[in-house]
Amino acid sequence: MRPTILIADDHRPYADALRSTLSPAYETVAIATNGSERTTLAVQFRPDLIVTDHSIPSLNGLKAVRNSTRMGLPSKFVVLTMHEEISLAVEAFRSGASAFVLKTASGDEFTKALTVVLAGGRYLSLQFAGDLITVLAEAGCRPINGDLR
Repeated sequence: MRPTILIADDHRPYADALRSTLSPAYETVAIATNGSERTTLAVQFRPDLIVTDHSIPSLNGLKAVRNSTRMGLPSKFVVLTMHEEISLAVEAFRSGASAFVLKTASGDEFTKALTVVLAGGRYLSLQFAGDLITVLAEAGCRPINGDLR
């Protein structure tokens, strides 16, 4: 049986193209075009994965992740976005997302992210590799509880 996916993106042609790209390996149970619809469909279908745009009307992707976790939904979230901000990626993971993927990622990278998430891992777009090193380096230089290391 193929893993199930709910796609949430307010740009329907993009969501349809994503469904088409994923159709050989995944079963898309529904497409939502806003946050309220995404929540309703997630409860109805309980998909393995929810691929959600961060900037979707009526309930953004990060709030949806937090709400779904509180509701006890077993779905894993993949946040798909155009926002190339490492702070947003950090917030996505803190909210409970399993992946943060840029919409500029290749199809191969996106399907790799889904595979990693389904296997229980986490995934961050490759474009963040340099930024992530910078963030970790800065965090290592900051005092912890007022002590310098």
